[in-house]
Amino acid sequence: MSFQSACYHILAPASEAREYKKLSKVFDVFFITLVIVNIVAMMIETVPNISPTWKHELRVLELVSVLIFTVEYLLRVYSSASAPNQANHTQASHKQKTAMQKRWAYLKSPMALIDLMAILPFYLSVFVAFDLRILRIFRVMRILKIGRYSRSMQTLVTVLRNESHSLIAALSVLLLFTVIAATCIYYIEHTAQPEVFSSIPASLWWALVTLTTVGYGDVVPVTALGKVFGGIITIMGICFYALPAGILSSSYTAQMQIKRDRFKDSVRSVLDDGILSEHDVHHLEHVRALLDLDEEEARLIVRLLQHHHKGLDT
Repeated sequence: MSFQSACYHILAPASEAREYKKLSKVFDVFFITLVIVNIVAMMIETVPNISPTWKHELRVLELVSVLIFTVEYLLRVYSSASAPNQANHTQASHKQKTAMQKRWAYLKSPMALIDLMAILPFYLSVFVAFDLRILRIFRVMRILKIGRYSRSMQTLVTVLRNESHSLIAALSVLLLFTVIAATCIYYIEHTAQPEVFSSIPASLWWALVTLTTVGYGDVVPVTALGKVFGGIITIMGICFYALPAGILSSSYTAQMQIKRDRFKDSVRSVLDDGILSEHDVHHLEHVRALLDLDEEEARLIVRLLQHHHKGLDT
């Protein structure tokens, strides 16, 4: 196997190559730890009493981390040419892709952009001669790199992508309702509190914290009608702002059920011959890890299907 292909299998979180499985896991754990250390260091830099004491150490950590992240980014770009073609109705066009086309496709992917934003502020601050402190905010993008190694995060991203239209529709309703609430409270409370409810945009803060039932208490109605309207808005907020959470939870549950069904199909396929060999066990463990299923749940599924299979044989 070439160096390029080896890099791809080590860096890819769902690699099928068994010879690189352990090395890939070590790589994942190392980078997860490095990302967490970087986020902690970024927060420590903002502590007045601690930051000067550890200024040199934090600077060294930043330099080493950027170097490692840069090498990782370049290796991912380089090895992306070994990515397999997707098996779909356009498979013929995928076979014709050159190495540069595959690399360009990777460079445009969301995770590649996150990797780039994690290191770009450092190089801009070195090579560009003006204040780029605001770009250091993008260092927090490094925490998003954990999503590359967490299949749970990948499941959540899949849920967000699948339910994007429903979520946009729900958020549009929430935005519309928030504007209506701000408009109503402005006309109800403006005369009694002209400084607090000075305009409809200023009233949006009250509408938002009331609809979300946070209720900071910094802006409250004082008239009888305003209090009644505020109570109605609070109750309505419980109903309306639960919509996105319900959409996400139901879709996440559906995704997990799909994974369970796929694991069950894999178990049934290896039980067709009536024997669960050591190779079958390793194969099922690999499938379980790819689907991010709990080990105990996976063992229970295997036992139930084995029992069912024996019942059919008898």
